Amino acid sequence: MVKRAATTLVAVAMGATALATAPAYADTVAPTSSPTPSPTAGENFHKPYTPDPRIVSVDVDPDVVVVSRGRSAQVTARVTTKDVQSVDIDLWGPWGHGDHGGDHWFGKRRGGHDDGPKFDRASRSWSFDWSDRAGTYRVHVEAIGLDGKKYTEDRSFTVKRREWHAPRPSGPKATRIAGFDATPEPVRKGRSLTLKGTLQVAQCWGDWYYDDWDNFSGRRGGDRYCFDSRDYWNDWHWLGSQDVEVYFQPSGSPRWQYVDTIETDGDGDFATSVRAWRSGTWAVRFDGNRRLKGSEATDYVKVWRH
Repeated sequence: MVKRAATTLVAVAMGATALATAPAYADTVAPTSSPTPSPTAGENFHKPYTPDPRIVSVDVDPDVVVVSRGRSAQVTARVTTKDVQSVDIDLWGPWGHGDHGGDHWFGKRRGGHDDGPKFDRASRSWSFDWSDRAGTYRVHVEAIGLDGKKYTEDRSFTVKRREWHAPRPSGPKATRIAGFDATPEPVRKGRSLTLKGTLQVAQCWGDWYYDDWDNFSGRRGGDRYCFDSRDYWNDWHWLGSQDVEVYFQPSGSPRWQYVDTIETDGDGDFATSVRAWRSGTWAVRFDGNRRLKGSEATDYVKVWRH
């Protein structure tokens, strides 16, 4: 048994030697492709995007809004945000919250958190006119981020009124004779007539003044008048201590006859009595001076002979 086992061991040893000394062949076929290495830990793993919510910028243009009477001006707020689901743009006025109210929403953002950063832009405008209060206004922005938190940002701007006044009078101010009346009428021949009226000068706030019955001196663009319905009207003002001349023009005559000169009192009022001999037109005239334009008024009176 021992011998047979030894013989077997020798045969095995010889076979191993033969294998070790066998010649290598040059036409051995190489592999057709390189082997793919096994993935290591952390490779080919898609990391989700982490949102970074914030209000990037709030720009208001212009930062000073100037309004003129009869016109309007506009201010615009432009907002840029990142990674938010909604945003609210509101206007706060000088006296509190919600002036020029109303909200502007982006709406819900589409997509998931792994879509990468998302920037949104929106704008909102407001119009201001003369009726709006001057002062400091504030654009208030509130955004809800993808993280559910609220973010806020404010920007201020100023609203001013352009107060324009006419130049100081460079010429005489307009005048008028208001309420001129010759009474009674008709009147019997030889009876007394009373002539009365009031001398006035046009005067507006800030020394604005008439240069005619309804035209405003120094107006720009042809749209400024000094009517009594306007805020800056200050009414006609009495004009005292001025001479007013009285004239008469008989019916059918082209000539005016001088009658008398009377003086206005402290309220601009004047009155005088005359005899009526013929039908005709009575007139009072203020000649004016370097500072005041002239004015006149007339009244026709019928004279009865019997």
